[in-house]
Amino acid sequence: MKRWVSSTALAALFIATAASGQDAPKSLLPDVFGAPPPETPPPAPRPVEREPDTPAAAETPAASPSAGLPVPGLPGVPAAQTPAAPDPFARGPARAGSFDVAGPLTARLGGYGMGAFQDSDGRFLNGLLQRTRPPIASRWGHIVLRRALLSRVPTPSGVRPADWLAERALLLLRMGEVDGAKLLVDALPLDRYTPRLYAVASQVHLAAADIPALCPLAPTAKAFSKLPFWEAANAICAGLEGDDITAAAQFDRLRARRAMPVIDIVLAERAATVVTGEGRGANVDWSETKQLSAYRFGLAAAAGIEIPETLLARPPVALAGWMMRAPGLSIAQRSAAAPIAAAYGIASARELAALAAARIAAIEPGAAGEDAIADIRAAYAGRNAEERIAAMQRIWRGAKTPQERYGALVRTAAAAARIPPAAAQADDAPGLIESMLSAGYVREALAWWPVLADGPEDARRAAWPYLALADRTGKVASGDLGAARAWHRGLSGRSADRKAAMFAAAMQALDPGGGWSSLASDFGVQPIENRYTRRIAEAAIAKRRGEVAILAAVGLQSSWAGVSPAQLSVVVGALNRAGFTREARMMAVEAVTRS
Repeated sequence: MKRWVSSTALAALFIATAASGQDAPKSLLPDVFGAPPPETPPPAPRPVEREPDTPAAAETPAASPSAGLPVPGLPGVPAAQTPAAPDPFARGPARAGSFDVAGPLTARLGGYGMGAFQDSDGRFLNGLLQRTRPPIASRWGHIVLRRALLSRVPTPSGVRPADWLAERALLLLRMGEVDGAKLLVDALPLDRYTPRLYAVASQVHLAAADIPALCPLAPTAKAFSKLPFWEAANAICAGLEGDDITAAAQFDRLRARRAMPVIDIVLAERAATVVTGEGRGANVDWSETKQLSAYRFGLAAAAGIEIPETLLARPPVALAGWMMRAPGLSIAQRSAAAPIAAAYGIASARELAALAAARIAAIEPGAAGEDAIADIRAAYAGRNAEERIAAMQRIWRGAKTPQERYGALVRTAAAAARIPPAAAQADDAPGLIESMLSAGYVREALAWWPVLADGPEDARRAAWPYLALADRTGKVASGDLGAARAWHRGLSGRSADRKAAMFAAAMQALDPGGGWSSLASDFGVQPIENRYTRRIAEAAIAKRRGEVAILAAVGLQSSWAGVSPAQLSVVVGALNRAGFTREARMMAVEAVTRS
């Protein structure tokens, strides 16, 4: 079902959520494990993804839909009432707020600068953050949003600093960006915590499998919440401090009251014995649950408890991100989550290469998956270009879903960038170019154009749209509508018209004066206008880069199948006008690749 945001839908959405905010407090973390993401059939902090050709300056950068749904299997996980949200597209008077500054990414480190949210309404932004439903369709939209949420910025007017930080951290967590969420919540002193931030921080620490980080929160949190989670946290912390008697007494009380499912108490007891290795430590009966929660994942990963493969197979996007960075999981488990994390922007090409190297070093001869690892090794270290390209093609063909295929393109991007442009490999160039551009290797991809310009017609025609979108100089495209139509005629399959429409819509947005509007019209791309389109255009013209990044993500809350060419044109055009030229072009390439 499409999730393009019309003004009517927005009004209904925010009226409904405002009403729900008046109910009893609910669990804060959405059920990111209960259902597959829209397209999926089924530990060092890393604040910045530095893909190739990414400037260091600010020019660079589920899942249940609501933050009010209960976490499965753990009724007592901390909850915070979602504040009633105003209509985000209706400006109203905003009270002056504190302008405390927070965020790890300075402009020098890839953040968007102190003015990213200047003149933005904090209540409007918080409302958007609360209602944004990851995963975002576009990998590059995810990257832009992540950097906006991690940028070092003053608190916008109309919201408390701690609540603004809490919404940023919670959305990062729902996106699978647990390291970024940790950076935000860890930076704020405890005396600045609000009830909502207590609830958000507890979820972040659980997802990061950082159980000791709960201990400073647990004693004070009892003043805000009587939920059994905090009793379990206090018991765990007592055990970690060596006070087995207190821990045992508290666990016994939880059992006697049946305040939590048995599996959750057992997991807490196991976590409490991590340091001493003594005391209670019953085996965990995973047959009691059919899905993971942040609580179960975090305690199991922290305590070194093996999680059944059935619960980790084909993980939702957020869980894939958490798995990739969970030190308690095996290299094989982390590697299995990598393609999904890569497809949605959580993992960079360089991280995938590092993870693959660790997997290669750890695998035993004859072990399951040895052939796939051998292909990764050959893609990077084959004896010649032909051998490396053949290995990459096997990796791409081995993907079972569209998401896995795009993740495979990202996985091989660095290897593809190492293939020198040569006429002998011209026929293979289109696949290499798709792979390179999936991770932002723009210069390396464009280096193939002189080879292809005089090379085989089929290869030139297949690679042309991707290079035309990536080339900000316009030399490849040159307003050549005939080349675009020739490419379209060479396409086959049901997606041919959609690919061509996506290309035309993106070129129209990137080069408004280049005559591409007529091509877009030929492919049925009709302009759209509503309150959303007006608001994102206004923010782009005013260069409110942080607001544009959030609004772009709002417009991409769908699978790619649910993103129309007209929607893509709106988002790409706004990003381009706001100064995200490179990201806008990479998003356009991604849209054509994945359509």
